[in-house]
Amino acid sequence: MSHRPAPWALAAVLPVAGLAGCVSQPRKPQPPEPFVFRSLNLRQQNANGQPTWEITSPEARYDLTSKVALARQLRGTVYRGGNPHIQVSADTAQVIDDGRRLELKGSVRITLLGANPVRISGDRASWLPHQNLMEIDRRPVATDRRSRVSAKTARYLLAADRLELRGGAVLEQWQAPAATPTAPRPPAPLRVSTASIDWRPEQGALLASSAVLGQRWSTGGPVADLRLTATGLRGNLRQGLVDLLAPVRLRNRDGNGWLDAAQTRWAINDQWLASDQPFRGAMRQLSGRGDALRIDLAASTVQVPHGCRLQQPGELLLAQRCLWHWPSGRFQADGGVELRRKAYQQITRASVLKGTIGANGEAVFTAPGGRVQSQVVLPPGAAQRPQAAATPPVTF
Repeated sequence: MSHRPAPWALAAVLPVAGLAGCVSQPRKPQPPEPFVFRSLNLRQQNANGQPTWEITSPEARYDLTSKVALARQLRGTVYRGGNPHIQVSADTAQVIDDGRRLELKGSVRITLLGANPVRISGDRASWLPHQNLMEIDRRPVATDRRSRVSAKTARYLLAADRLELRGGAVLEQWQAPAATPTAPRPPAPLRVSTASIDWRPEQGALLASSAVLGQRWSTGGPVADLRLTATGLRGNLRQGLVDLLAPVRLRNRDGNGWLDAAQTRWAINDQWLASDQPFRGAMRQLSGRGDALRIDLAASTVQVPHGCRLQQPGELLLAQRCLWHWPSGRFQADGGVELRRKAYQQITRASVLKGTIGANGEAVFTAPGGRVQSQVVLPPGAAQRPQAAATPPVTF
């Protein structure tokens, strides 16, 4: 059985009406002046006598007609198991129906306490304590030490630990954690936008069920180095792992490189992407496929751990593993490398081939410090024999 809110704990300064003298005609009744309270304290308890929530204010005005209290510098606390769990503050507030509804305005702050604090802020919010609900309809932003999530509107369901952000939701992420959720931060190097996001701030679970666009900046310029799209994402910000839902597409800044993949795991704190499913991609005239991939965003590399297949007009390279550094265009293939050329049906084998993509878009490989074996089919009448060379350049 829940108790009604406790009476106002206050010291009141009441308006005093002057004594009226004799009058010749009746006067129109004046509306009652509001009560001015030196302090306001309203608390709700559960059946066990433990506090569930409370609000305080150094000054409030109570209107007898509307039964609304206007409070300034409001402070509130939501309890869990009798202990403070969430703190609330606002510049001004309307306390309606003995605290069943509070309209908060100006620098609204909702802080989830604990080892990993989360700050939810906005310019205007409605707090319904009996429904464990807060609705923020003006510039809601939620931050922790690594992340910031914003949208046009938000609903925070306290009992369910769920923050529902709707309308132009944006997730920003930093690799290094800040000292506090409110500490100043440089522009986020990683930004993901989507229609809506559901986030459990305490547990960390995150879900975006509509199309997402991710952008990564490494140089601080106006154009992102890398653009990423997916049909949705789900994961956990506390763990720093998010799954991008297929199809997943990446494009570099100049548009010369692209990659298409299936569902991909994104380590947002460590800045890498990985998929254990087949993918395909291209860099200028060079296209590639693989059975799996791992992208190191910090090092700007794409690694194909097995099943690497690279191709350009007239040439095909097969290897167990490949590594590509996309800013420089450097490649490395190792593990049973086999290069096949249509010209003379040439087959070149090596343990390692390294190379780069030239200005004309073609890849040129060499075998540094090793040997390659080439086999060709010559035109009729010419001698045919296997050839071995020390470190010849191989145009691929």
